Amino acid sequence: MALAFSTMAALRFGTGLRPGQAPPESVEEMLGELDAARREKLSFPDGGLLAAKDRIAESTVQLALLKQAGKRADPETKRLNRVRFNIELVNLLTVEEHARFTQTVLSPYGFNERLAGFWLNHFSVNARKEYFMRLIVPLYEAEAIRPHMAGRFADLAKAAVLHPAMLIYLDQVKSIGPNSPQGRKRGKGLNENLARELLELHTLGAGSGYTQADVRNAAFVLTGMTVDRKTYQARYSARIAEPGAKVVCGRSYGGRVRSQSDVEALIEDLAASPETRNHICRKIAAHFIADTPPREVVEAMAVAWKRTDGELAAVYAAMLRHPASWAEEGQKAKPPFDYIVSGLRALSVGADDMRHRGLRPDAPTKAAGTAEGAMPQMTGGAEAMDFDPAALRLRHNPLTVPAVQRLGQPVWQPPSPAGFDDVFSTWIAGGPLAGRIAWARLAAARLGGDRDPRAFLHETLRDAARQDTIDTVLLAPTRQMGIALVLASPEFNRR
Repeated sequence: MALAFSTMAALRFGTGLRPGQAPPESVEEMLGELDAARREKLSFPDGGLLAAKDRIAESTVQLALLKQAGKRADPETKRLNRVRFNIELVNLLTVEEHARFTQTVLSPYGFNERLAGFWLNHFSVNARKEYFMRLIVPLYEAEAIRPHMAGRFADLAKAAVLHPAMLIYLDQVKSIGPNSPQGRKRGKGLNENLARELLELHTLGAGSGYTQADVRNAAFVLTGMTVDRKTYQARYSARIAEPGAKVVCGRSYGGRVRSQSDVEALIEDLAASPETRNHICRKIAAHFIADTPPREVVEAMAVAWKRTDGELAAVYAAMLRHPASWAEEGQKAKPPFDYIVSGLRALSVGADDMRHRGLRPDAPTKAAGTAEGAMPQMTGGAEAMDFDPAALRLRHNPLTVPAVQRLGQPVWQPPSPAGFDDVFSTWIAGGPLAGRIAWARLAAARLGGDRDPRAFLHETLRDAARQDTIDTVLLAPTRQMGIALVLASPEFNRR
């Protein structure tokens, strides 16, 4: 028997059922989340976008001071100051990682949160690429991904691809036109990473007919896009842009003088291609419905894309309004982040339950130097001797950031530009499943309280609960074990 609409809406298209929070009862209600979420204040970056940019500006100043101090410091003091600087950036990222969990767990807009996760994975960047990526990546999701994921795909692609996080992650900052003024002067040349992923991952898709010549010419067109290392803002520099017209997939870009408009025209044209339309529609459907999504759903989405010039809200509507999107539950496995989020929602956790745990108790005040959230102070030799790197690291909440890392999906740290796998077999297997059971037991012990497992089962799975799971939970020897069995059940791990 088919599941109730609200159950499927919460499990397949949302972030799971939360006691006391009514799930959507219609497609229109789900689509309405897109506008409502745009007005929602995000839990990250900490303090908002302006505060995040201030931290970047402050950190560039501190790094300059560190380099200046290094000229007169002994080697050991220089090393310790760099370690302290790196730890502070890691601590700032730790705060943001926990805030990312808070955002997804507490938001009532589950469909919107799932879309944010999908697009962040599609336009993947890694916060561990270099020092400043720890500050830039939370900003990237907040200002490049989320504001554009219900608009035109071309606008989303431009915002993501031309953001400093992407330009750094895919080494566009190292790409210099060989025949540009700087290329001839410095003898440095082209880097094809961003161009390759733009065609293969972000737009057309692998096997769509583009050639290596298209990749190389796209890399030429992209030259000029770089990042100002004083402000960490994206900028266009004509001095590193390759001159001359270049042909990509049959279209010519540029001329004697190249500009950022050529880059934007390239992304617009790639976004408008039928190959991109089919690739992205299939990938969205595969994320929500099944690894091999129903062909008729993908076709309906592609028709909506073509009719609206890539308006993503219309594409989502076509998917949600197709009957095949609501059939055969349990075809997808929750990846670790979504599994933990749904578990925390089921347990009705609040913001305090997901925070980091502050400095370790033995953290020396002198070594810490500054309050939480501030940049580190450079030290001299005597102070450096008291420095204990381990004591300065913020402690993670074991139910969130380290848990998702152990299960194979660390926050903002995909293994490659292709992002994390989004197929059933990757996440439901012996090792990962054992880790989920361990998390379920820990979560039940810490957050289960005296909940009745039978009521918990009904609140978190509703009509998705199978009879064998119901029987198993009823036979649990303790309430805590019953809660853990619900969280570890096949139905809870699928959607």
